[in-house]
Amino acid sequence: MSEKEKIVALYVRVSTGYQVDKDSLPFQKKELKNYCEHVLHINKNRIEVFEDAGKSGKNTKRPAFERMMEKVKSGQVSHVIVYKIDRISRNLVDFSLMYDDFKYNNVTFISLNEQFDTSSAIGEAILKIILVFAELERKLTSERVTDVMIGRAQNGQWNGARVPYGWDWDEEKQMPVHSKKEAQYGIDMYHRYLNGYSTLRIARYNNEHSIPTKRGGEWSSKTVGDFLRNPINKGDYRYNYRNSARGKKKAKEEVVYIKNVFPPLIDPQIFDEVNRRLDENYKKQNTNYMFPIRKQCNIFSGLIICGKCGAHYQVCRKDERRLDGFRPSNYVCTRKRQKAICDSLNVSEVKIGPFMINYIAAMVDISQKRKKLKDKKELEQLILSHMQFTDLAGIADDSLQETMDLLYGRSTNIWSSSPIEKESQDNENKKNKLKENLQKTDRALERLKKAYLFDDDGMDEKEFLEMKSKLEIDRVKIENEIKDIDNDAIANNVNQIDFIKTASQFLIIHKINSGEFIDYRSLAILDEESMKAFMNSVIDHIVVLNRQITEIVFKNGLSHKLLYR
Repeated sequence: MSEKEKIVALYVRVSTGYQVDKDSLPFQKKELKNYCEHVLHINKNRIEVFEDAGKSGKNTKRPAFERMMEKVKSGQVSHVIVYKIDRISRNLVDFSLMYDDFKYNNVTFISLNEQFDTSSAIGEAILKIILVFAELERKLTSERVTDVMIGRAQNGQWNGARVPYGWDWDEEKQMPVHSKKEAQYGIDMYHRYLNGYSTLRIARYNNEHSIPTKRGGEWSSKTVGDFLRNPINKGDYRYNYRNSARGKKKAKEEVVYIKNVFPPLIDPQIFDEVNRRLDENYKKQNTNYMFPIRKQCNIFSGLIICGKCGAHYQVCRKDERRLDGFRPSNYVCTRKRQKAICDSLNVSEVKIGPFMINYIAAMVDISQKRKKLKDKKELEQLILSHMQFTDLAGIADDSLQETMDLLYGRSTNIWSSSPIEKESQDNENKKNKLKENLQKTDRALERLKKAYLFDDDGMDEKEFLEMKSKLEIDRVKIENEIKDIDNDAIANNVNQIDFIKTASQFLIIHKINSGEFIDYRSLAILDEESMKAFMNSVIDHIVVLNRQITEIVFKNGLSHKLLYR
């Protein structure tokens, strides 16, 4: 586009606290349009307003801002004009990245309030100085707000967070009070736990008796446990406990904890006894008495889906280690464990491990013998010959047809290799160009250093540092682009029967690519981490129903639906 065809972007923003007359959106737009008309003499047809209302400037996650930057990067913008610099960004790092895009696309940045534009060297220097102070002010304001909130908490004043279960907000007292609706349910949960109920059993009871949560959802063992552990229930106020609602816990010295602020919901002695038992039960569940504690590896974690409700399975426990060193994982449906609303059966690695490794071996075998396979029946028989130790009776007809199309390149959908191969070639060409640019940047850095150090008529230190910094930033950008291409190549390297080749390589390494039954246990004992990485590289997910694997979906999208006697 020519400069006269490009748009002039007017960016305006207010956060909730800035919606006052002086900085209102209509005021900003009026001032910016007047500037374009009377100072820059820009045709109003070229002007486009990008407006973010009620959005914070501390980051760039703003719809209008993101639309504007897309046009900047596509070369459609000649100017970006704001009323004040903090309207577009109050974060130095975000602004630096944004300004790099402006410079790369020859966009002039103008701020009316600070009276500068980046078409001049002085305007650019002033811009950077102002931005440093803008970010400093934001951080100081944040610190002041945090100090005020902690001060209020230390005085026993509520800081406006959502009140927990069992409590309601009293507008007159400006503090939480016992909920007429929820308090008794909360008290009952403490007594049930003392009477031998687990958190899961309490959650099941609450769901069966239609006891609502604070947000109207279903109870889980976690929501029950969180309620039982909340110190507000014995009258204490805890503030600044986590970085966010579900974030990491803060150091003990950062937490504000004040006793006896509120009237207790439950007797403090009952609260302490319940929490003592919670701690004790937690230790029992997570202690291995026979072997040293070490990081556990659960090979099929994240891969199993419940055939009844569609939820993922999660690890419920590790069995005791067998004499040969094998320690299998047991998996349970998440909705069964946390919310007690699914009655699917648990499944053990003892069953699914040997099944999966031998099924993959069968896929390796058909890839090697595909030229001899005449039809779907022979394909099915070859797979079943590897699975004689199971009660698998057959494979769905459409799954067999899809596999035949894959093996013989007849597929017209996602199995067609040409789009992937073309994309791979395009990425390789792009990568080679980036490498050339990287070499040019390295050479430019070397020449710059020589010019600065050895040329009598060379540049001064300031000029050298500015140019050096720009080249180093360019170098990092190029390296990151190359890394992105490499990562995409790894993710997309599953076309045609590549997933079978991956499996084959794994089996060859362990000398088990023989067509015979594979001892899964010996491989799992040898290296659980490698087995987990292997399964994740080959399998997208498996569906389990009544402890039987009813569907296997491979990484390349191929799906095998399994039939049983």
